[in-house]
Amino acid sequence: MKVTTTKLDNGIVVLSDNMEHLESASLGIWVKSGSRFENENEHGISHLLEHMAFKGTKTRNAKQIAEQIENVGGELNAATSIEHTGYFARTLKEDTGLAAEILSDILQNSLFEETELSREKQVIVQEIGASHDDPDDQTFDMFLSTAYPNQPIGRPILGTVKSVCDFTPNAIRSYLHNNYVGDRMIVATAGKIDHDGLVKIIEKQFADLRSTSSKQPKKQTILVAMHAKPQNTNRRILF
Repeated sequence: MKVTTTKLDNGIVVLSDNMEHLESASLGIWVKSGSRFENENEHGISHLLEHMAFKGTKTRNAKQIAEQIENVGGELNAATSIEHTGYFARTLKEDTGLAAEILSDILQNSLFEETELSREKQVIVQEIGASHDDPDDQTFDMFLSTAYPNQPIGRPILGTVKSVCDFTPNAIRSYLHNNYVGDRMIVATAGKIDHDGLVKIIEKQFADLRSTSSKQPKKQTILVAMHAKPQNTNRRILF
């Protein structure tokens, strides 16, 4: 495996692993903005933002986002963890540019309309209910709250019913503005990839993205209770 790396002027790191024998490619945009970066009044907003990113932009509605990638046989997905949020696309090699364009669009131009937000809040409320019915999820969340008390790492990634229902479109826009910046993003690809061509695409699609945020996350105090060690603090929540 040979990974090629380029860092853009706005701080985005582009990684690619070219696999000549393949006819497809996977592309992921990883943002250093998971639940540990949330303030107390932002509990669950990272996961809600991940959901809302697919619900419409200035140029595409939710149906068009899904149709454009599916019409070329591709797929989109995303996940939120404690440390980061990832947005992924898988396509044939010739459609990598389309995948990058769609992902850049949803990360920079999402509208967060009130109607869509209201619907998605109910989806997440159902996810919270389902997690409460799952002993594994409950045990994991209880362990983290004990090992990392009174800090974001100890709070469930999904948020609470109240915190999720209280978020407004402006709150999500503010969180996006403060956290989705160049020096906190990595674009990672694997498959049949032309690295230089990919760099040009990412440079074009993220040309207006700020390099840094004026609001930096607070350092967290790491506490471990009873000498226990979490088995997987990067559990992902798929939408």
